Amino acid sequence: MVLPAPSRTRLLLVLALTLVVLALTVGAPTVPDQSRAEALCPGAESVRVGDTVACVHSDVAPPGVDVRVRPSTAALKSRPGAGPAAFEAAQELGVPATEVATTATDPSVPCEGDGASGYRVQAMYVVEAGRTNRYADLKGTFQLWAAGTDDVVNRSAALTGGVRHIRYVTEPGGSGCVASVLNVTVPAGSMSSFGATVAAVQALGYTAAGRKYLMWTDATVLCGVASMYTNDTSGQNNPNNGAYPQYARIDSGCWGFGNGSSQHSVEAHELLHTLGGVQGTAPHATRAGHCWDEYDSMCYADGGGFAMQQVCPPEREFFFDCNSDDYFSTYPDPGGYLDGHWNSANSRFLIGGGDGSGGGSLGTPTTLGATIAVNNPAVPGLATQASVAPALPTGRTLTKVVWTAKRADCAFSDPGDLQTSVTCAASATGSTTVTAVLTDSTGATKTVSSPLSFATGTARPITIALTAAGQSGSTASVCTGAAFPLRAEVVDTASGQPVKGLAVSFTKRASTALTVSSLGSRATALDGSAVLPQAVTLTTAYTAKTAATAVYAAAPTVGLSAAPGRCTPTLTGAKNLSSVYYSDLVTVSGTLTRQVSGVTVPVSGTKLPVRLTVATATGTRVLALGNAITQDDGSYSFAVKPTATGTLSVSLVGTVGYTATGVGLGTVTVVIPETLMTAAVADADVGYASPILVTGTLRRDAGGTVTPLAGATVTVRVLRPGSTTPTSIGSVRVGADGTFSVAPALRVSGTLLVTYAGAAGQPADSVSLGPAVAGTWTTAITAARSAASILLGQTTTVTGVATKSYGGVTVPAKSQRVLVYLTPTGSTVRSLVGSATTTSTGAYTARTAPRLSGTLTVVLPAVAGHAEAGAGPLSITVS
Repeated sequence: MVLPAPSRTRLLLVLALTLVVLALTVGAPTVPDQSRAEALCPGAESVRVGDTVACVHSDVAPPGVDVRVRPSTAALKSRPGAGPAAFEAAQELGVPATEVATTATDPSVPCEGDGASGYRVQAMYVVEAGRTNRYADLKGTFQLWAAGTDDVVNRSAALTGGVRHIRYVTEPGGSGCVASVLNVTVPAGSMSSFGATVAAVQALGYTAAGRKYLMWTDATVLCGVASMYTNDTSGQNNPNNGAYPQYARIDSGCWGFGNGSSQHSVEAHELLHTLGGVQGTAPHATRAGHCWDEYDSMCYADGGGFAMQQVCPPEREFFFDCNSDDYFSTYPDPGGYLDGHWNSANSRFLIGGGDGSGGGSLGTPTTLGATIAVNNPAVPGLATQASVAPALPTGRTLTKVVWTAKRADCAFSDPGDLQTSVTCAASATGSTTVTAVLTDSTGATKTVSSPLSFATGTARPITIALTAAGQSGSTASVCTGAAFPLRAEVVDTASGQPVKGLAVSFTKRASTALTVSSLGSRATALDGSAVLPQAVTLTTAYTAKTAATAVYAAAPTVGLSAAPGRCTPTLTGAKNLSSVYYSDLVTVSGTLTRQVSGVTVPVSGTKLPVRLTVATATGTRVLALGNAITQDDGSYSFAVKPTATGTLSVSLVGTVGYTATGVGLGTVTVVIPETLMTAAVADADVGYASPILVTGTLRRDAGGTVTPLAGATVTVRVLRPGSTTPTSIGSVRVGADGTFSVAPALRVSGTLLVTYAGAAGQPADSVSLGPAVAGTWTTAITAARSAASILLGQTTTVTGVATKSYGGVTVPAKSQRVLVYLTPTGSTVRSLVGSATTTSTGAYTARTAPRLSGTLTVVLPAVAGHAEAGAGPLSITVS
């Protein structure tokens, strides 16, 4: 189906300032006097709706519709309403079929309850006294239009995986139920304005708060108008949800549209206003009750201060809420606007909506959404929990989560998980913002944030512990002159949690020193530790303490002594692979520890050389592969790339502090991977100097693991017959995906080769593509002279076009030299009298001034790859 682009002028006449201006609360409103109402509605009509006052602005009708002309009954009966176009648009968008799918002839709507009780939409035909009453002729048509309006609602719900139907007042009919349409006559003059119409039907008793009155008014004054309250509260007590009676008026000129030729349904548009859309706080709202993100049944340039922008496809014109984020969604984006503001899909006037209890039944997400939860308040320095719950559309998976905080001193325990803890510095005050960014399998992202505040109060007691080289107590054994960690760990006494970001002050005093020296302070890390690297040759006493802060009490000073001596560590090690392909990684790991009073303690911060011993024809050689460094727990892990088969080893070099030791890790065998090259040529038989397209792939095969040789150079060569050295005609670098494409000019015939020269650990390879022919062009040239007879000393101009042909292809012979010869009358000897060079189109122009009569001949001489051609003779008379 091809849909027409909707006109910028829409079918609606709506309550542009969205009705309730003076009374916005659900409680008993105060009705203002008329002068105050007029002051608050400058340039607009003030209308009383129940016990509230509203401002009403009317809009122009669509092109081709004159609201002053009363359509004939026959013309109205031919209008199918919104159902057929909604069906076709839904097919284009892939929206699932509804339970009650309107056709051009089926007026059925869902039956619900007794058809009358509860919150319902009452359809009405309204006509002034003294005018022809067309109710009997049009009742069935009204019911068909009512069904089409319901179809717009339900298919709009289906866009987010939900089901909604208008809860009409119904009567038996169709395939079960049809909308009950009242036949209402009002006094003459009641159609002069929306306010007059509302007052007239109210006088007849149509004032139930549990009704929305959808009025087909047989009038020729306006197009469409409706009442809406400017209140975006999300609960079921929203005033648009049955606090007051609400009214929608559609005059006869605009009845039954929505069939694809006249855009969306006016009935659906006006009814949606009575359901509470579009609130002015919505992300894409105008200031006059509509939206600006096209295409959408509620969007148009209404003078509300926003330019229209095309965001959704044209088919969305027949449905509510482009992208389901402003006023109607059965699955609001968690944390989005409709998750906390009034959502018309939750109206109790819709089956599947609020039903008086709130919320309605959920659909399914259509865009990536998420909700975030962060436990508040947090104690500065202590962890608090944070989590994010994704809402994934069907068929998508979550691929990435990234947690961040606005404060740079906040850290996350699991920054890539849905659940994590966040810890900010002990000095944090006030509040910050925690943010999670989610990415799904389509690349879509969703960002959600939550404030995180910090609690203050009574100073919390803390506990501090001090260790040296992994040992606590009064004295720690350290290795003479070797680095060891001096570590203070701070724990919140009440919770047992480590404290982050608390300053710890350190001191030291060597056994020969007379005074204590300050080592400065360090802030504790996420694990509550503050670490200073130290090295001593004399017994040294250390202390650590913290000062009182706004959150934490001062910790008592703790201390220990570090006693140096020569250490005899134990080194362990292993490799993860015994056979690898050239340049692949081998991980070497192990521990460096020592025994202190029967207890194993780590040796940290120590350099361990990793070597590879390789057998050669003349003996052995040792390759230094790098240095592993032991961590705080004495462990190490180091990745190496062996390039030859040999024996791996790790060693500890002997020093004043350490006894040398080493460990062999066994043999590692290095295997050379294969080179996989493919190549093809589109056409290897071309005219001289024409390009030939060569494509292919170059990849590395390491035992079945195939990866691109990105960045490698591939060269195209031609081996001429009788030659042993191929001629290079072009080269190209391999792309990131392992493919290459090059189109060099072919000037040499022979065997076409595509070659890769190889690299360290990667063998060379080549592919022969068979014969390549740089064929000789057949040339042709035309010639004409400007004058056949000239006076001596005058010139004649010779012009023409040169072409060349090969393999059925003819192209201009550009940049070719053209020679003009004169053969005098009675002679056989010719002489050169002019020349020119062909242009990019093969054309040439040569001026010549022959001194004798005779014939002119034009020659295109033979050059490399091009045969000779000639044109003429052209007679010339010189007098």
